[in-house]
Amino acid sequence: MADTLLITGASGYLGSHLARQARPTWRIIATTFSHTLTLPGVGIVRLDIRDAEAVTALIDAVHPRAIIHTAFDMSSPEAMQSVIVEGTRNLALAVAASGAHMVHMSTDMVFDGERAPYSPGDPPQPITPYGCAKAEAEQIVASTLPRAAIVRTSLIYGFAPLDPRTTWVLDCLRRRMPITLFTDEVRSPVWVEQLSAALLELAERELPGIWHLAGPEPIDRYGFGVNLARAFGQDPTGITAGLSRNSGLLRPRDLTLDVASSQAALRAPLWGVEQVVAQLAPT
Repeated sequence: MADTLLITGASGYLGSHLARQARPTWRIIATTFSHTLTLPGVGIVRLDIRDAEAVTALIDAVHPRAIIHTAFDMSSPEAMQSVIVEGTRNLALAVAASGAHMVHMSTDMVFDGERAPYSPGDPPQPITPYGCAKAEAEQIVASTLPRAAIVRTSLIYGFAPLDPRTTWVLDCLRRRMPITLFTDEVRSPVWVEQLSAALLELAERELPGIWHLAGPEPIDRYGFGVNLARAFGQDPTGITAGLSRNSGLLRPRDLTLDVASSQAALRAPLWGVEQVVAQLAPT
């Protein structure tokens, strides 16, 4: 029988892709909090990771060899503290008792955006509530599970199905609704299929440490939107170029991730947006 992989957050865009992509290599158990979910060949379990006893009971019951933790909630400061921080603490403690390998999803938002590009060894300096919660969760995982993999990623996109961000951009263009994307916010968007493959490799090989898994070519939000619009036959002139610094919002400006060490160590490739769009997006 195949080893068991536990995936938290299976109703999310990344979690659902991971569950589908991991078959048939693993026996998949995937958790969801409030959604009714059906994924062929995947065992779906309702779990509130804020409930420490429920988390421990599940891990004791399914005996996973590895866990990929994607569950999060950024709907409010309270949700971020209870789900991202305390939920991760519950999971890390249960995993430590089980001996399983944990792959913990974090974000480029743990950085302040003033010192890019960021390498895996750079210390977090978050400036948003979400970034602060994720940075605290990283510390919990690192102190509880020294052999865990902590993964920082960027904007996740994909085409089958479309990710929520791309869906929003295309819907606005098709309906001729105004849309403004910033030219002074730089990220490292990553194709969900390649991110999933890299995460599954970390789980399979039980690799520890901090990993940056993102696209190797940074791009601003405006350029990202233009690429997606053209890939789907939409007129990108419907997108207005704006400046984050004029928005009044406190947001990191440049969160470019240095992915060189990940590219050297992993078999899974990481492509830039233009390469992905040129080869795979429908036209």
